[in-house]
Amino acid sequence: MNKYISNIVNPGDQICATLECAGQRLASVNGMNFSSLESVKRALLDLAGRFAGLAVITVRNCTQGWRDVTTLSRMRRPAALPSPELASTPHRGAQYLIPWAS
Repeated sequence: MNKYISNIVNPGDQICATLECAGQRLASVNGMNFSSLESVKRALLDLAGRFAGLAVITVRNCTQGWRDVTTLSRMRRPAALPSPELASTPHRGAQYLIPWAS
């Protein structure tokens, strides 16, 4: 079996695809007129919106009879830093003193 066969999507192919993360289906598409495998995956990511974690994208070409399973991980974006006026510094200048270690 050749592992290097590329999965080609033609505009007339019937495509069924899902994106799942943490056991929940975040997006699914069923249709035709996709120009490539990447356009199917992009449509799923656009429908899913923001998520964090490990996701599984499953694309099934019902016309040609193949299936492609891809994993994708997304990290949470770091929270915005507070403005300097709101940030308070507990101690300025010298070294911190630990009472029990002195």
